[in-house]
Amino acid sequence: MRRSSPRRSVTLELALMGLLVLAATLCTSRSAQAGNGGEARSILREPDRPYGVVAGEADASAVVQNPANLGYLDGFNAIIDFTYNIDSSGRRGDGIGGFVAVPLPWKILALGVGLQAVLRQQGEPGSLYSTADAPFGKFTIAAAVPLMRWVPGLSFGLQYSRLFSGENVYASRVNQLDLALSWRANRFVSLAVVARNLNAPSLADSVRVAPVLDPEIALRPFGDARFEVAAGMRARLAGLQAPEAPIRGYQVQPRGRLLFGNRGVRVYVEAEGVAYFDDPGPGMQPTQADARTAARVSMGVQLDTPHFGVAVGPTAGLGAGGMHGVSGRVRLSRERYTDILPARPRRVTRLSLAGKHDDRELAELVWLVDDLARRRGGVVLVELAGSGFGSAQLEELREALRRYQDSGGKVVAYLEGGSLTSYFLASVADRIIAHPHAALSIIGLSTRTLYWGELLARIGVQAEFVRVAEYKGTPEIWSRTGPSAPVAEANRALMTDTWNHLIRVIGRSRARDPALVSGWVDAAPWQPEDARRRGIVDDLAWPDELDAKLEAWLGRGVRIEAPPSSPTRTGDWGAPAHVAIVHVRGTLVTGPSLTIPLLNLELAGSETLTKTIAELREDNAVKAVVVRIDSRGGSVRASEQIARELDRTRERKPVVISMGQTAASGGYYIATAGQYIYANATTYTGSIGVFLPKLDLSGLLDKVGVDAELLSIGDRATMHSYWKPYSDDERDAAMAGIQATYDLFIERVAAARAMTPEAADAVARGHVWSGVRALEIGLVDAYGGLHEAVDRAAQMANMPVRSGAAPAVLHYPPPPTILQKVRRLFGLNLSLPLGSSAASAGPAGPLAGPLAGSLGGLHGVPPIEPVTGRALGFADPLLRTLRLLPAALWHGVGPEALAIGPCYFEIDG
Repeated sequence: MRRSSPRRSVTLELALMGLLVLAATLCTSRSAQAGNGGEARSILREPDRPYGVVAGEADASAVVQNPANLGYLDGFNAIIDFTYNIDSSGRRGDGIGGFVAVPLPWKILALGVGLQAVLRQQGEPGSLYSTADAPFGKFTIAAAVPLMRWVPGLSFGLQYSRLFSGENVYASRVNQLDLALSWRANRFVSLAVVARNLNAPSLADSVRVAPVLDPEIALRPFGDARFEVAAGMRARLAGLQAPEAPIRGYQVQPRGRLLFGNRGVRVYVEAEGVAYFDDPGPGMQPTQADARTAARVSMGVQLDTPHFGVAVGPTAGLGAGGMHGVSGRVRLSRERYTDILPARPRRVTRLSLAGKHDDRELAELVWLVDDLARRRGGVVLVELAGSGFGSAQLEELREALRRYQDSGGKVVAYLEGGSLTSYFLASVADRIIAHPHAALSIIGLSTRTLYWGELLARIGVQAEFVRVAEYKGTPEIWSRTGPSAPVAEANRALMTDTWNHLIRVIGRSRARDPALVSGWVDAAPWQPEDARRRGIVDDLAWPDELDAKLEAWLGRGVRIEAPPSSPTRTGDWGAPAHVAIVHVRGTLVTGPSLTIPLLNLELAGSETLTKTIAELREDNAVKAVVVRIDSRGGSVRASEQIARELDRTRERKPVVISMGQTAASGGYYIATAGQYIYANATTYTGSIGVFLPKLDLSGLLDKVGVDAELLSIGDRATMHSYWKPYSDDERDAAMAGIQATYDLFIERVAAARAMTPEAADAVARGHVWSGVRALEIGLVDAYGGLHEAVDRAAQMANMPVRSGAAPAVLHYPPPPTILQKVRRLFGLNLSLPLGSSAASAGPAGPLAGPLAGSLGGLHGVPPIEPVTGRALGFADPLLRTLRLLPAALWHGVGPEALAIGPCYFEIDG
């Protein structure tokens, strides 16, 4: 279906606005002028604005409309509102106001301030209320306390105003106090109430203004800002009559609001019930009988750019004088609103990969590039220096840049030196520019694996790991001086698959034969000028020369700009209908997720992840779940717990797996819970196998002259002791437990991949596969990354996605706040990475912490009480060593089965 252009949409909406104005004019009579008494309006009420909001969107004008709405702001916001009415309208809503609001860090409080000039001026000179209609000023301060961490969508606000005037005695030194409560129940419904004038302010001659209750309900039938309808009213809480109405207001004023539009254009229509009074004569008070009901109607159009917006339109009266005047609004904000303007052709968007390494940062880049692609055209400059992404992650970004090129955009890559994997990403570009003094080090791929067997033997330590099966290489690093033949075979195949894919894709992108690209690598490193002459890069430039190089290439002036850093204003009241992306990153452990800065390690805790998945299962806004796995595995128990929660979730909504750089062993165990699995060509996956760690330290004790006396009851009570070797019976028992765990793993793989257990075992046995091979042998379903996984999940959930838009996504678990990070770093009790001398029940010892994870009775091993301490104060050599060790080996308090993939097999390139 052909979609109308934004320009056509604007034209239609402006035409509709004009028809509404014409209809309002025809339905009224200019002869029905208001009398001298004018509108019944409280002197405490602020001037009119294009449209008012009590329940609904938030901007700085909430300072006086509903201070609780300030709690929904994500950045600085400033508003100027103005209204002008002709004298014959009888309106008392003239004036201009400026408002500024800002949320404080961590959204614990939002503050706002406003200053208004109120220009009532409807009373005839010498009439009863001519003094009350003299102009005055109103100063307001407001605060909001977001309560969303306790009740989703709830915010509380309060406002204090001070009226001041040199000639209006009714508005001189008057104080006003308002309290407000807003609740965005979900993305469809917003409720709010403001209790105004709670202090019953006293005006001149001890005339008191009664409190006013101002409730409102707003509805969005489509769950977003395209269409909104609202209804509310202002109701005085004291008295059935309305004496002195021109200064105290009318009894009840109902109102309604309609907003509709898209892509930075919005039409608004608001109607409010009002009352007009004729002046009953000198010295006489107006009564209810003197009132004439009418309606004020405001309508117009609002146009938005990211940081600037304007709304303007006429006001009219139904039954009260026809056309009244005009009202308008100007907005400045740090938040980025939807932009009505097309992308600027001069702009070149700079994407710097410096310091970026995790999947959340990758997703941010991919979604940004896809958003630019939907704008059609433009140029993206990718700076690769300092990237920490692996080859599989770079492949996802590469595919996003290809989609951008397919939409008509151009891609430029800038290299400052760079490895083979960074050149792999750069090769997708329409033009590669290199630093003139940085050699291009595309020297190939290499791996490093440390084997500790000989060192342990020299100090009298014997590794007695039991494992399943022959390709499970992690235990070998403790017992051997090099890999066994099966492990060496698997490692070589993984590296070969990665090499072939990189060389083939680079050759296709640079229109070169793969053999020639392989020759480039063998002859590297390349000096920049030689690389340019060979066609490896297209041009050379210093960073400050890039704009000139791009202008010469594109044939037009350009301006290189970084992507906006300000928050995007979605306008959603609650979490939109979305796909939830659950990140499983780091070593799998039981307990909470944790980042250990000293070791630069991330632990994916089953406690954190299972709680998150359970909440997503119950959240109606979550239509599907994508699990992004970047983990080599860890605790079998943690893997089982996470997979079980995903199994339960899959019964209610789709679950799709996206494999990042690595989804191996315990990571693949979790992947079996998905209905569809995506992997990139260079993803490391498989490694379906398990092992149980144990070290015999008795030889070390002999060397240092220490004896250990073991007292036990039970034939296998000392089975997991580190002070003696396994007996044959104990080894057989340990092997039986590990075999049982492996068999359960195989059964799960077979059920998930529609294989027989024999077929699953044939591709398992601890073998690590590339994404290319995993697709061939049936361990994954298709090539792709987060983009493809989210699209498929949205399709499986039948999510209504607007044409040209991507499915909405939210990432889980939310990143920890700064306070949470500090608390976790200094307040948590961690198992000492070097063990503890504290006594504990069961088969514990000084290395029970270093080489195990929490077991809790699995496979007949009794639970061990945790040992507390802090992992701080290590010498640098020890820290470097610990960074090499899989966290699941030392973060824990008891021996357990582990499913860890190639912890030491890292391809450098």
